[in-house]
Amino acid sequence: MTGHASKKMIYTGSSMSPVLKATDIMHVSLCKSDQIRRGDVIVFSTPYSNKMVVHRVISISDQGLRTRGDNNNDSDPWFISPDRIVGRVFQRQRGKRRLTIYGGTTGLLYASAIRFLYNIDSIISFFLHPAYHRLAQTDLFRRWLPDKIHIRVLSFNRSDGMEFQLLMARLVIGRLLPGENEWFIRRPFRLFVNEASLPQPDACIRQGKAPLNDFS
Repeated sequence: MTGHASKKMIYTGSSMSPVLKATDIMHVSLCKSDQIRRGDVIVFSTPYSNKMVVHRVISISDQGLRTRGDNNNDSDPWFISPDRIVGRVFQRQRGKRRLTIYGGTTGLLYASAIRFLYNIDSIISFFLHPAYHRLAQTDLFRRWLPDKIHIRVLSFNRSDGMEFQLLMARLVIGRLLPGENEWFIRRPFRLFVNEASLPQPDACIRQGKAPLNDFS
């Protein structure tokens, strides 16, 4: 229990992965700004576009709060004033599972560990990418995929445009974010996806459709 009024919100995007993933239900405590700590995950509106963002607080000063997504290398280019804070995310629900979103020192340590692992992963990827890319262009691994496992494409509207998601069973394995021209597909799932068969997002947007397609 948070001791404050709370609301539920749907998370979209990927900047807070793996703590939050698209379609997670966030439980947000509508607390005051002086109750926010470094390391807390907060919902706020940006100073320039009023777009709603969910990021972690990395510093607090007289100028306001500085934030950064756990999945981002750089801090956000703004200071958040108290009037732009919606609240603090204290829990997320993914399907039937509910997990606590830790803030404070624990939250900061977790975010640091995530970035460290991502940096190690990037170094390894740099050396293995050529071989991985060549394998992904073949159908060697796609032929091993069981018939009962379907790969689907979903799309839904965000405040900044249309987002496309690639699902294998219930697992999100890829995304095409608004404004992007290239799919981001998690390793090693690119080996099982025929990228040439993926829909062209511009055509789907012009038709005003939210496709649900099988690519098994």
